[in-house]
Amino acid sequence: MARVWESVTILIACFVLVQCNANDTCSLTMFGNDTGAYLACTAQVALQANWFPSPIAGLFSYLVWNGFDGFWQNGAVLEPMVSFMEYANHSRYVSVVRNSWRPLYSLLEAYGPYPSFDDMCWYGLSYVRIYEVLGYEEFLATALDIYNWVWQTGWDFSGHCGGGFFFDDSRLSKPTITNVQMFQLGAKLYRIYKKDDIWNKTIEVYNFIMNNSIINTTSYLVSDSTTWTCQGNGNYGPTYSSGVLMGALVELYKQTNVSSYIDLAVKLADATILNHTDNVTGIFREYCDPQCDDDAKMFKGIFVRNLRYLIDALPEGDSTKAGYKIWLKHNAMGIIKYDMCDKSPISLCNITFKDGPPYFNVSGPVFSPDWIGPVTYGAPMQQACVLDLFVASINAGTRCTGDYCSFDPPYPPPQPLTCESHPCPPDEPCCEYSPYTTYTCCESTQKCQNGICV
Repeated sequence: MARVWESVTILIACFVLVQCNANDTCSLTMFGNDTGAYLACTAQVALQANWFPSPIAGLFSYLVWNGFDGFWQNGAVLEPMVSFMEYANHSRYVSVVRNSWRPLYSLLEAYGPYPSFDDMCWYGLSYVRIYEVLGYEEFLATALDIYNWVWQTGWDFSGHCGGGFFFDDSRLSKPTITNVQMFQLGAKLYRIYKKDDIWNKTIEVYNFIMNNSIINTTSYLVSDSTTWTCQGNGNYGPTYSSGVLMGALVELYKQTNVSSYIDLAVKLADATILNHTDNVTGIFREYCDPQCDDDAKMFKGIFVRNLRYLIDALPEGDSTKAGYKIWLKHNAMGIIKYDMCDKSPISLCNITFKDGPPYFNVSGPVFSPDWIGPVTYGAPMQQACVLDLFVASINAGTRCTGDYCSFDPPYPPPQPLTCESHPCPPDEPCCEYSPYTTYTCCESTQKCQNGICV
């Protein structure tokens, strides 16, 4: 693996200085020659330049990146952005993060008519992470509001299978992702608030996970849902479920110092890496690559963000910790070799803009969904996924130096758009649910009835 690292590093010399916008520059030297931080910088600049959540794309009642397939992705992308600030000690694009705050009611409005609980939890996890790094109290308050809302409306209070969270208000399934999200969110909120009721709920969710055979105790792979007979369904596909569960176990370990929690997190990490790493290239792949839908294109990024939390919790000198670091860097360098498009001009790359043209000049590098390539097209889902990987691979102690460490360009304020402004993509009906003031874009399979997408 060391040979792969050395050979791929040569490729970086081809774009040591990237000036993606007129006023923004990324270089190795500004991050003390930390390759992961430099690559994260270039990926983030391209994300903002190409898919900035501008009024042109249609700013609903929440922040929207141009071309994200789902409501949840706009929340989930905030976590690697703020983690990048922490790991590389900078404040780049801080206003993008700061302006992403919405109160619970606005998030519920934006999703209309009724959100799935896992989608709301992505905002909760990102918001509590923003509070951890930047200390913004309004984000913490909304994270707690989201947690309480999901608990009150999504938990199975009948006691069947010991509870558990449903997918949405139809209450037809209990997906693993919602349960591990609430496990991690509850553990983080307990660390901050130290309230017994949050701790008791966190342990209740942990018991549900452990008592319903969601984790295969032989392979340590994680089922993506439970059955009505209180068993894991045996579908071990999505990597983000094991990733978020790892992050939750790390939180419990940090608060209790009970080694069994982190031991289990390591077993989950090892099992997922073994099961999803390509035998030829050594590159991580999602179960559905190369044909993943837009949701699944972000899954492996969420896994590696939580792997970084595990790495941070392991002691220095630990061989497992060192192995994970090497694996992350190998994947980062592999993406540069197999899966990056940075042609000149960048317009030669196939870049999609679902909701209209970009606000800024198009920038690179951009990446394809499958990390082993070939390069197919750039879109915000895979760009955010790769950003997660690059951020996770940043060395501890990295510091950004220079004027560009505080680069925070002014963005146009949200415009008071209405359905009369034709803000939605052509195939998505605009649905106005507060006369001339508030709207949402229905899915292409829906229509608007009395202010609700049905």
